Amino acid sequence: MKKQPAAELARLDLNLVRVFVAIYETRSVTLAGDRLDLTQPTVSHALARLRTSYGDRLFSRGSSGLVPTALCDQLYPTLKDSLLRIEATLEETRAFDASHSTRRFRIAMSDIGALYFTPPLLRRLQRLAPLVQVDITQPSPSLIDDLNSGALDLAVGNMPELLTSTRTLALFEEHYVCLMAKDHPTIRQRMTTDEFARARHVFVTSPVSGHALVDGILAGQGVVRNIVARIPQFSVVPYVVADTDLLVVIPRRVAALFVAHGGMKALPIPVPLPHFEVRMHWHVRHQENSAHRWLRDQVASALRPL
Repeated sequence: MKKQPAAELARLDLNLVRVFVAIYETRSVTLAGDRLDLTQPTVSHALARLRTSYGDRLFSRGSSGLVPTALCDQLYPTLKDSLLRIEATLEETRAFDASHSTRRFRIAMSDIGALYFTPPLLRRLQRLAPLVQVDITQPSPSLIDDLNSGALDLAVGNMPELLTSTRTLALFEEHYVCLMAKDHPTIRQRMTTDEFARARHVFVTSPVSGHALVDGILAGQGVVRNIVARIPQFSVVPYVVADTDLLVVIPRRVAALFVAHGGMKALPIPVPLPHFEVRMHWHVRHQENSAHRWLRDQVASALRPL
């Protein structure tokens, strides 16, 4: 007979709970071990103990990874919530020692954010916390759930959909410019609205970002861009723009990085677009966590002066 989740929870070793949650979220013994810095045999042994405790296989092999059983799906929310609460209380009772910590932080930002933000942040962490690990990931459609579950520590960028569901801090205000080849065949040092609309544009498909709202704002002012190409990432932009007649609307700070490499120029957009805020987002659960407070301070200190 299978044991009841609530009764068994009190008997579980905290490390077993960590292993269960990691396997459930990664669907892999190997990836769970990587997340927890444990060897695969150690994780497999822990899984065997979990199976004995619950009298259930918990996971079976599938074509794309481990597949949870019905009981496993039932256990996950309780064990995940309990793990987060326990770890939060442990963190709150001790100061975070950045110089010796080996903690791994997970931050979501777009490729354009990673291009601009990662260098100053990693330089700062190298100086203050050389053993800390940072995983930078692309925002996904499950961004809110990932913050809620603890799979992510922070999300950084122009993400208006997170404003009502997270704690947030504005890092700086930004606006858009138009990036193009330095020797563009028809546009010199100034651009009219007609030239902007008729020019050939590249659109960067960035669904989990406020940048996707630009065309709606332009349309509200009667301007429809001539989009001839769509690309998935902002980091591709310099290679597309520098040797063509294509234009791309892009945040000013990142445009300045591209222009510095040569072959491109950035001009003001002849249509008024509102400025936007680049923000840091986190779950309220982490508000008083000492390690998380430290991370937020480092992100703010590294990015605000830029």
